[in-house]
Amino acid sequence: MRPQSTPDVKLHNESIASFGTRHIVLLLLLMACGFLVVGQLYVTIPLVADVAGRFSIAPERAAWIGSAFGFAYATGFLVFGPLSDRFGRRRLILFGLTATALATVVVSLAQSFEMLLAARAMQGFVAAAFPPAALSLIAEELPPDQRPFGVSLMSFAFLGAAPLAQVFAAGTDLGLSEIMLPLAPIYLLAALALFFVTQANNTQAVRAGSSQGKLGSLLQDAGILAAWAAAVTVLFGFVSLHAGAQSLGADLGVDLQTLRLVGLPPLLLTFAAAPLTRRRGAAFTARLGLVFAGLALVLAAIGTAWAVMGASVVLSAGVAFAVPGLIATVAGRATNANRGLALALYTFSLFVGASLAPPIAQSLAQSGPAPLWLLPAGLLLMAALGITVTRKSSSPSP
Repeated sequence: MRPQSTPDVKLHNESIASFGTRHIVLLLLLMACGFLVVGQLYVTIPLVADVAGRFSIAPERAAWIGSAFGFAYATGFLVFGPLSDRFGRRRLILFGLTATALATVVVSLAQSFEMLLAARAMQGFVAAAFPPAALSLIAEELPPDQRPFGVSLMSFAFLGAAPLAQVFAAGTDLGLSEIMLPLAPIYLLAALALFFVTQANNTQAVRAGSSQGKLGSLLQDAGILAAWAAAVTVLFGFVSLHAGAQSLGADLGVDLQTLRLVGLPPLLLTFAAAPLTRRRGAAFTARLGLVFAGLALVLAAIGTAWAVMGASVVLSAGVAFAVPGLIATVAGRATNANRGLALALYTFSLFVGASLAPPIAQSLAQSGPAPLWLLPAGLLLMAALGITVTRKSSSPSP
Protein backbone atom coordinates (compact mmCIF):
# COMPACT_ATOMS: atom_id res chain seq x y z
CA MET A 1 0.00 0.00 0.00
CA ARG A 2 1.09 3.56 -0.60
CA PRO A 3 2.73 5.38 2.33
CA GLN A 4 1.09 8.39 3.95
CA SER A 5 1.57 11.73 2.30
CA THR A 6 3.94 14.30 3.84
CA PRO A 7 1.07 16.44 5.22
CA ASP A 8 -0.43 13.26 6.70
CA VAL A 9 2.80 12.34 8.44
CA LYS A 10 3.33 15.87 9.71
CA LEU A 11 -0.16 16.11 11.15
CA HIS A 12 0.20 12.66 12.66
CA ASN A 13 3.52 13.49 14.34
CA GLU A 14 2.14 16.75 15.70
CA SER A 15 -0.75 14.86 17.30
CA ILE A 16 1.62 12.64 19.33
CA ALA A 17 2.11 14.05 22.79
CA SER A 18 2.92 12.58 26.17
CA PHE A 19 0.17 10.54 27.78
CA GLY A 20 -1.61 12.98 30.06
CA THR A 21 -4.84 13.77 31.89
CA ARG A 22 -6.75 14.50 28.69
CA HIS A 23 -5.90 11.06 27.34
CA ILE A 24 -7.04 9.39 30.57
CA VAL A 25 -10.35 11.26 30.56
CA LEU A 26 -10.81 10.49 26.86
CA LEU A 27 -10.28 6.77 27.43
CA LEU A 28 -12.66 6.67 30.40
CA LEU A 29 -15.37 8.47 28.44
CA LEU A 30 -14.97 6.28 25.38
CA MET A 31 -15.01 3.15 27.52
CA ALA A 32 -18.19 4.26 29.34
CA CYS A 33 -19.82 5.05 26.01
CA GLY A 34 -18.75 1.64 24.73
CA PHE A 35 -20.65 -0.06 27.55
CA LEU A 36 -23.72 2.14 27.01
CA VAL A 37 -23.86 1.91 23.22
CA VAL A 38 -22.98 -1.74 22.67
CA GLY A 39 -25.04 -2.72 25.71
CA GLN A 40 -28.15 -1.74 23.76
CA LEU A 41 -27.64 -4.84 21.66
CA TYR A 42 -28.04 -7.10 24.70
CA VAL A 43 -30.16 -5.19 27.19
CA THR A 44 -33.44 -6.39 25.68
CA ILE A 45 -32.65 -10.11 26.01
CA PRO A 46 -34.02 -10.40 29.59
CA LEU A 47 -36.93 -8.11 28.64
CA VAL A 48 -38.47 -10.29 25.95
CA ALA A 49 -41.17 -11.63 28.29
CA ASP A 50 -42.01 -8.09 29.40
CA VAL A 51 -42.38 -6.91 25.80
CA ALA A 52 -44.42 -9.99 24.87
CA GLY A 53 -46.84 -9.31 27.72
CA ARG A 54 -47.05 -5.60 27.02
CA PHE A 55 -48.02 -6.04 23.37
CA SER A 56 -49.80 -9.42 23.76
CA ILE A 57 -47.53 -11.20 21.30
CA ALA A 58 -45.58 -14.47 21.33
CA PRO A 59 -42.09 -14.37 22.89
CA GLU A 60 -40.59 -15.58 19.59
CA ARG A 61 -41.90 -12.45 17.92
CA ALA A 62 -40.92 -10.20 20.82
CA ALA A 63 -37.32 -11.41 20.51
CA TRP A 64 -37.06 -9.43 17.27
CA ILE A 65 -36.50 -6.27 19.32
CA GLY A 66 -32.91 -7.50 19.65
CA SER A 67 -32.56 -8.61 16.04
CA ALA A 68 -33.96 -5.34 14.69
CA PHE A 69 -31.25 -3.45 16.57
CA GLY A 70 -28.52 -5.95 15.64
CA PHE A 71 -29.06 -6.04 11.87
CA ALA A 72 -29.37 -2.26 11.65
CA TYR A 73 -26.31 -1.91 13.89
CA ALA A 74 -24.17 -4.07 11.60
CA THR A 75 -25.40 -2.19 8.50
CA GLY A 76 -24.63 1.15 10.11
CA PHE A 77 -20.93 0.30 10.38
CA LEU A 78 -20.66 0.25 6.59
CA VAL A 79 -22.14 3.74 6.41
CA PHE A 80 -20.51 5.52 9.32
CA GLY A 81 -17.01 4.06 9.02
CA PRO A 82 -16.36 5.76 5.67
CA LEU A 83 -18.14 8.91 6.86
CA SER A 84 -15.73 9.15 9.80
CA ASP A 85 -12.87 9.10 7.29
CA ARG A 86 -14.50 11.95 5.40
CA PHE A 87 -15.87 14.15 8.19
CA GLY A 88 -13.65 13.16 11.12
CA ARG A 89 -13.96 10.92 14.16
CA ARG A 90 -15.04 13.68 16.52
CA ARG A 91 -18.03 14.76 14.44
CA LEU A 92 -19.23 11.20 13.93
CA ILE A 93 -18.98 10.35 17.62
CA LEU A 94 -20.91 13.47 18.62
CA PHE A 95 -23.53 12.82 15.95
CA GLY A 96 -23.84 9.15 16.92
CA LEU A 97 -24.34 9.78 20.63
CA THR A 98 -26.81 12.62 20.03
CA ALA A 99 -28.82 10.62 17.48
CA THR A 100 -28.78 7.57 19.78
CA ALA A 101 -30.21 9.72 22.57
CA LEU A 102 -33.09 10.84 20.34
CA ALA A 103 -33.72 7.32 19.04
CA THR A 104 -33.73 6.00 22.62
CA VAL A 105 -36.50 8.44 23.49
CA VAL A 106 -38.50 7.17 20.52
CA VAL A 107 -37.99 3.56 21.69
CA SER A 108 -39.29 4.45 25.14
CA LEU A 109 -42.41 6.11 23.69
CA ALA A 110 -43.35 3.37 21.19
CA GLN A 111 -47.02 2.50 21.52
CA SER A 112 -47.14 -0.49 19.17
CA PHE A 113 -44.82 -3.41 18.53
CA GLU A 114 -44.31 -2.35 14.91
CA MET A 115 -43.29 1.13 16.04
CA LEU A 116 -40.97 -0.41 18.62
CA LEU A 117 -39.24 -2.52 15.98
CA ALA A 118 -38.79 0.51 13.73
CA ALA A 119 -37.45 2.57 16.63
CA ARG A 120 -35.00 -0.17 17.65
CA ALA A 121 -33.76 -0.43 14.06
CA MET A 122 -33.24 3.33 13.95
CA GLN A 123 -31.48 3.19 17.33
CA GLY A 124 -29.16 0.41 16.14
CA PHE A 125 -28.32 2.21 12.91
CA VAL A 126 -27.28 5.51 14.51
CA ALA A 127 -25.52 3.74 17.42
CA ALA A 128 -23.19 2.20 14.83
CA ALA A 129 -21.57 5.61 14.33
CA PHE A 130 -19.72 5.25 17.64
CA PRO A 131 -17.53 2.08 17.57
CA PRO A 132 -15.48 2.57 14.36
CA ALA A 133 -14.99 6.29 15.01
CA ALA A 134 -13.99 5.66 18.64
CA LEU A 135 -11.45 2.98 17.70
CA SER A 136 -9.99 5.23 14.99
CA LEU A 137 -9.80 8.10 17.47
CA ILE A 138 -7.74 5.95 19.86
CA ALA A 139 -5.36 5.02 17.05
CA GLU A 140 -4.89 8.69 16.10
CA GLU A 141 -4.93 10.59 19.43
CA LEU A 142 -3.04 8.35 21.85
CA PRO A 143 0.76 8.16 21.93
CA PRO A 144 1.93 5.06 20.02
CA ASP A 145 3.00 3.11 23.12
CA GLN A 146 -0.42 3.64 24.75
CA ARG A 147 -2.59 2.65 21.79
CA PRO A 148 -2.64 -1.10 22.60
CA PHE A 149 -3.85 -0.26 26.11
CA GLY A 150 -6.57 1.99 24.67
CA VAL A 151 -7.66 -0.75 22.29
CA SER A 152 -7.78 -3.21 25.22
CA LEU A 153 -10.02 -0.87 27.21
CA MET A 154 -12.43 -0.51 24.31
CA SER A 155 -12.36 -4.24 23.60
CA PHE A 156 -13.26 -5.01 27.20
CA ALA A 157 -16.06 -2.42 27.08
CA PHE A 158 -17.49 -3.93 23.90
CA LEU A 159 -17.23 -7.53 25.15
CA GLY A 160 -18.20 -6.83 28.75
CA ALA A 161 -21.31 -4.96 27.62
CA ALA A 162 -23.00 -8.29 26.83
CA PRO A 163 -23.16 -9.77 30.35
CA LEU A 164 -23.33 -6.42 32.16
CA ALA A 165 -26.31 -5.16 30.15
CA GLN A 166 -28.19 -8.40 30.75
CA VAL A 167 -27.39 -8.41 34.46
CA PHE A 168 -28.62 -4.82 34.71
CA ALA A 169 -31.88 -5.51 32.85
CA ALA A 170 -32.57 -8.76 34.70
CA GLY A 171 -31.83 -7.18 38.08
CA THR A 172 -34.43 -4.47 37.84
CA ASP A 173 -38.22 -4.54 37.89
CA LEU A 174 -38.39 -1.81 35.27
CA GLY A 175 -39.80 -2.41 31.81
CA LEU A 176 -38.22 -1.50 28.51
CA SER A 177 -39.65 2.04 28.42
CA GLU A 178 -38.56 2.80 31.98
CA ILE A 179 -35.02 1.60 31.25
CA MET A 180 -34.65 3.46 27.96
CA LEU A 181 -35.87 6.92 28.92
CA PRO A 182 -33.18 7.68 31.57
CA LEU A 183 -30.46 6.56 29.15
CA ALA A 184 -31.22 9.34 26.65
CA PRO A 185 -29.82 12.24 28.73
CA ILE A 186 -26.78 10.11 29.62
CA TYR A 187 -25.90 9.84 25.91
CA LEU A 188 -26.27 13.61 25.56
CA LEU A 189 -24.04 14.28 28.57
CA ALA A 190 -21.43 11.90 27.18
CA ALA A 191 -21.50 13.72 23.84
CA LEU A 192 -21.04 17.06 25.59
CA ALA A 193 -18.08 15.75 27.60
CA LEU A 194 -16.40 14.31 24.52
CA PHE A 195 -16.90 17.60 22.70
CA PHE A 196 -14.55 19.26 25.19
CA VAL A 197 -12.08 16.37 25.52
CA THR A 198 -11.46 15.47 21.87
CA GLN A 199 -9.22 17.58 19.67
CA ALA A 200 -10.95 19.79 17.14
CA ASN A 201 -8.15 19.34 14.58
CA ASN A 202 -8.83 15.59 14.31
CA THR A 203 -11.07 16.27 11.33
CA GLN A 204 -8.30 18.17 9.55
CA ALA A 205 -5.86 15.28 9.97
CA VAL A 206 -8.29 12.85 8.39
CA ARG A 207 -9.09 15.10 5.44
CA ALA A 208 -5.41 15.53 4.57
CA GLY A 209 -5.30 11.91 3.41
CA SER A 210 -8.79 11.66 1.93
CA SER A 211 -7.52 10.64 -1.50
CA GLN A 212 -6.42 7.29 -0.02
CA GLY A 213 -9.73 6.63 1.70
CA LYS A 214 -10.96 4.04 -0.77
CA LEU A 215 -11.95 0.43 -0.44
CA GLY A 216 -9.54 -0.53 -3.21
CA SER A 217 -6.49 0.39 -1.14
CA LEU A 218 -7.69 -1.83 1.70
CA LEU A 219 -8.38 -4.75 -0.63
CA GLN A 220 -4.73 -4.65 -1.70
CA ASP A 221 -3.57 -5.46 1.85
CA ALA A 222 -3.66 -9.21 2.46
CA GLY A 223 -3.19 -8.67 6.20
CA ILE A 224 -6.35 -6.59 6.46
CA LEU A 225 -8.31 -9.10 4.38
CA ALA A 226 -7.15 -11.91 6.68
CA ALA A 227 -8.16 -9.90 9.76
CA TRP A 228 -11.64 -9.24 8.34
CA ALA A 229 -12.09 -12.93 7.59
CA ALA A 230 -10.87 -13.84 11.07
CA ALA A 231 -13.33 -11.40 12.64
CA VAL A 232 -16.25 -13.40 11.23
CA THR A 233 -15.06 -16.50 13.08
CA VAL A 234 -14.54 -14.85 16.49
CA LEU A 235 -18.13 -14.12 17.52
CA PHE A 236 -19.38 -17.00 15.38
CA GLY A 237 -17.45 -19.34 17.67
CA PHE A 238 -18.33 -17.41 20.84
CA VAL A 239 -22.07 -17.37 20.16
CA SER A 240 -22.02 -20.95 18.83
CA LEU A 241 -20.89 -22.26 22.21
CA HIS A 242 -23.72 -20.62 24.13
CA ALA A 243 -26.43 -21.02 21.49
CA GLY A 244 -25.40 -24.64 21.02
CA ALA A 245 -25.42 -25.35 24.75
CA GLN A 246 -28.91 -23.90 24.99
CA SER A 247 -30.07 -26.04 22.06
CA LEU A 248 -28.63 -29.23 23.55
CA GLY A 249 -30.21 -28.39 26.91
CA ALA A 250 -30.37 -31.11 29.53
CA ASP A 251 -28.30 -33.50 27.41
CA LEU A 252 -25.17 -31.64 28.50
CA GLY A 253 -26.02 -31.45 32.20
CA VAL A 254 -24.78 -27.85 32.32
CA ASP A 255 -26.42 -24.92 34.09
CA LEU A 256 -26.59 -22.23 31.41
CA GLN A 257 -26.33 -19.31 33.81
CA THR A 258 -23.19 -20.80 35.35
CA LEU A 259 -21.80 -21.36 31.88
CA ARG A 260 -22.19 -17.64 31.14
CA LEU A 261 -20.74 -16.50 34.46
CA VAL A 262 -17.56 -18.59 34.32
CA GLY A 263 -16.79 -17.00 30.96
CA LEU A 264 -16.95 -13.44 32.31
CA PRO A 265 -13.68 -13.14 34.34
CA PRO A 266 -11.44 -14.31 31.45
CA LEU A 267 -12.63 -11.32 29.40
CA LEU A 268 -10.37 -9.22 31.66
CA LEU A 269 -7.47 -10.68 29.71
CA THR A 270 -8.14 -7.94 27.16
CA PHE A 271 -5.83 -5.87 29.41
CA ALA A 272 -3.07 -8.45 29.07
CA ALA A 273 -3.40 -8.08 25.31
CA ALA A 274 -1.90 -4.57 25.43
CA PRO A 275 1.58 -5.47 26.80
CA LEU A 276 1.59 -8.63 24.69
CA THR A 277 0.90 -6.57 21.56
CA ARG A 278 3.70 -4.14 22.45
CA ARG A 279 6.18 -7.00 22.88
CA ARG A 280 5.15 -9.42 20.15
CA GLY A 281 2.96 -7.42 17.76
CA ALA A 282 -0.75 -7.26 16.99
CA ALA A 283 -0.70 -10.24 14.63
CA PHE A 284 0.77 -12.49 17.35
CA THR A 285 -1.92 -11.43 19.85
CA ALA A 286 -4.70 -12.04 17.33
CA ARG A 287 -3.27 -15.41 16.33
CA LEU A 288 -2.91 -16.53 19.94
CA GLY A 289 -6.53 -15.62 20.69
CA LEU A 290 -7.83 -17.43 17.62
CA VAL A 291 -5.92 -20.59 18.51
CA PHE A 292 -7.19 -20.50 22.11
CA ALA A 293 -10.77 -20.04 20.90
CA GLY A 294 -10.46 -22.86 18.37
CA LEU A 295 -9.00 -25.29 20.90
CA ALA A 296 -11.74 -24.34 23.39
CA LEU A 297 -14.40 -25.47 20.94
CA VAL A 298 -12.49 -28.68 20.26
CA LEU A 299 -12.67 -29.27 24.02
CA ALA A 300 -16.40 -28.52 24.04
CA ALA A 301 -16.94 -31.10 21.29
CA ILE A 302 -16.16 -33.82 23.86
CA GLY A 303 -19.69 -33.12 25.07
CA THR A 304 -19.32 -33.59 28.84
CA ALA A 305 -20.43 -30.97 31.38
CA TRP A 306 -16.89 -30.28 32.58
CA ALA A 307 -15.55 -30.07 29.04
CA VAL A 308 -18.15 -27.49 28.04
CA MET A 309 -17.62 -25.51 31.25
CA GLY A 310 -13.86 -25.46 30.70
CA ALA A 311 -14.41 -24.50 27.07
CA SER A 312 -16.38 -21.43 28.18
CA VAL A 313 -13.40 -20.22 30.22
CA VAL A 314 -10.80 -20.86 27.50
CA LEU A 315 -13.05 -19.46 24.75
CA SER A 316 -13.56 -16.17 26.62
CA ALA A 317 -9.79 -15.94 27.13
CA GLY A 318 -9.26 -16.50 23.43
CA VAL A 319 -11.79 -13.86 22.45
CA ALA A 320 -10.19 -11.44 24.93
CA PHE A 321 -6.90 -11.73 23.00
CA ALA A 322 -8.33 -12.08 19.50
CA VAL A 323 -10.56 -8.99 19.50
CA PRO A 324 -7.95 -6.37 20.54
CA GLY A 325 -5.33 -8.18 18.47
CA LEU A 326 -7.46 -7.98 15.32
CA ILE A 327 -8.45 -4.36 16.02
CA ALA A 328 -4.81 -3.37 16.43
CA THR A 329 -3.90 -5.30 13.29
CA VAL A 330 -6.50 -3.53 11.16
CA ALA A 331 -5.92 -0.08 12.70
CA GLY A 332 -2.16 -0.40 12.37
CA ARG A 333 -2.19 -1.48 8.74
CA ALA A 334 -4.73 1.15 7.62
CA THR A 335 -3.96 4.83 7.07
CA ASN A 336 -5.62 7.87 8.61
CA ALA A 337 -7.62 8.25 5.40
CA ASN A 338 -9.18 4.79 5.38
CA ARG A 339 -8.91 3.59 9.00
CA GLY A 340 -12.58 4.30 9.71
CA LEU A 341 -13.68 2.20 6.73
CA ALA A 342 -11.25 -0.57 7.65
CA LEU A 343 -12.52 -0.77 11.24
CA ALA A 344 -16.13 -0.48 10.10
CA LEU A 345 -15.74 -3.54 7.88
CA TYR A 346 -13.96 -5.33 10.72
CA THR A 347 -16.83 -4.63 13.13
CA PHE A 348 -19.39 -5.54 10.48
CA SER A 349 -17.61 -8.87 10.07
CA LEU A 350 -17.81 -9.51 13.82
CA PHE A 351 -21.57 -9.10 13.88
CA VAL A 352 -22.10 -11.06 10.70
CA GLY A 353 -20.50 -13.97 12.50
CA ALA A 354 -22.60 -13.40 15.60
CA SER A 355 -25.79 -13.24 13.52
CA LEU A 356 -25.03 -16.43 11.60
CA ALA A 357 -24.22 -18.48 14.70
CA PRO A 358 -27.68 -19.07 16.29
CA PRO A 359 -29.49 -20.67 13.31
CA ILE A 360 -26.43 -22.72 12.32
CA ALA A 361 -25.88 -23.86 15.91
CA GLN A 362 -29.52 -24.84 16.28
CA SER A 363 -29.32 -26.91 13.11
CA LEU A 364 -26.03 -28.63 13.96
CA ALA A 365 -27.08 -29.34 17.55
CA GLN A 366 -29.42 -32.02 16.23
CA SER A 367 -26.34 -34.05 15.25
CA GLY A 368 -24.63 -33.71 18.63
CA PRO A 369 -21.74 -31.75 20.20
CA ALA A 370 -19.01 -32.81 17.76
CA PRO A 371 -20.51 -31.40 14.52
CA LEU A 372 -21.86 -28.43 16.44
CA TRP A 373 -18.54 -27.18 17.79
CA LEU A 374 -15.92 -28.65 15.48
CA LEU A 375 -17.13 -26.46 12.60
CA PRO A 376 -16.46 -23.12 14.35
CA ALA A 377 -13.28 -24.62 15.85
CA GLY A 378 -11.96 -25.40 12.38
CA LEU A 379 -12.85 -21.93 11.10
CA LEU A 380 -11.04 -20.25 14.00
CA LEU A 381 -7.89 -22.31 13.45
CA MET A 382 -8.00 -21.57 9.72
CA ALA A 383 -8.30 -17.86 10.56
CA ALA A 384 -5.20 -18.12 12.75
CA LEU A 385 -3.35 -19.69 9.83
CA GLY A 386 -4.47 -16.81 7.58
CA ILE A 387 -3.11 -14.24 10.03
CA THR A 388 0.18 -16.15 10.19
CA VAL A 389 0.61 -16.30 6.43
CA THR A 390 -0.12 -12.61 5.85
CA ARG A 391 1.53 -11.03 8.89
CA LYS A 392 4.73 -10.05 7.05
CA SER A 393 3.07 -8.41 4.06
CA SER A 394 3.72 -4.68 3.75
CA SER A 395 1.62 -2.17 5.67
CA PRO A 396 1.65 1.62 6.00
CA SER A 397 3.10 3.49 8.91
CA PRO A 398 0.48 4.07 11.64
